[in-house]
Amino acid sequence: MIWRQQLKRLHRIREMDPVPDELRGWHYYSPPVKPKAYLGLTMGEIAYDYCPTKRDVYVRRVLNQKGSERAQLVFGQAIHKVFSKALNDVRISYVLGKDPYQIVKESYLESEFCPQEISEYCRKVYGNLILFWSSWLAEAKAFYGGDSVGFLPWATEVRVDGSAIGLSDRLTVDALGEFTVVEVKSGKREEFHKLALAGYALAIESVLELPVDYGLLVYINGFPNDVEIKFESYYISPDMRREILDKRDEIIEMVLNGRDPGKPVKCPETCPFYEVCWK
Repeated sequence: MIWRQQLKRLHRIREMDPVPDELRGWHYYSPPVKPKAYLGLTMGEIAYDYCPTKRDVYVRRVLNQKGSERAQLVFGQAIHKVFSKALNDVRISYVLGKDPYQIVKESYLESEFCPQEISEYCRKVYGNLILFWSSWLAEAKAFYGGDSVGFLPWATEVRVDGSAIGLSDRLTVDALGEFTVVEVKSGKREEFHKLALAGYALAIESVLELPVDYGLLVYINGFPNDVEIKFESYYISPDMRREILDKRDEIIEMVLNGRDPGKPVKCPETCPFYEVCWK
């Protein structure tokens, strides 16, 4: 699998730029991992800069406003559900003794699983993911033989308690496997997406006290006709860890001080708080 090859290339980078112990999640009792306050922040609030000034967090946390639901959010949630279901279906089928061909032949996504207007696309995404994971299992059997459970797809929708580092106690990691944290995205690629990988790695380390050094972004796009699945692998470096911790502390200070960061020069209309800022 190409993504596995990508991760292997990161081993050398890790050797050249190792993570110091004080930047591991299990150092939640001392700075810089220890937060300035424990506000139960979400990963999206600290990692994602869809609002350039972070006023969306101010509106939610300080003004206590609720945002409106956007079509993009509904679409993204549906893609996440399909991703999780495909992985789980392959895992269950394989454990039950079905070979990769049977898994592909018998897997099916009900049309009611997604909103009607995107149900056909969801079935395409599901089918592509089933083929992907089944081919992974077939490749593993061809090289290593037997029915090695070690080659099962990742665990999905893994709940993680991030409260020790100032985050929510109910974080949900899209997928986790082989000490690699996986985040699924739909829509435009953004440079800040990778910071969520560092945040989840720190949270997992704070609970399990085991190192999480690698991250994988899975982009699923191409709506409404094509299905495009792309992987981007990252070494969760010291710099990435410092950046997400700094962003966390900046958000905490803004909320504690009740400081309005101001409206951005250009506000995306997809923001759930667009009407609040510009009414």
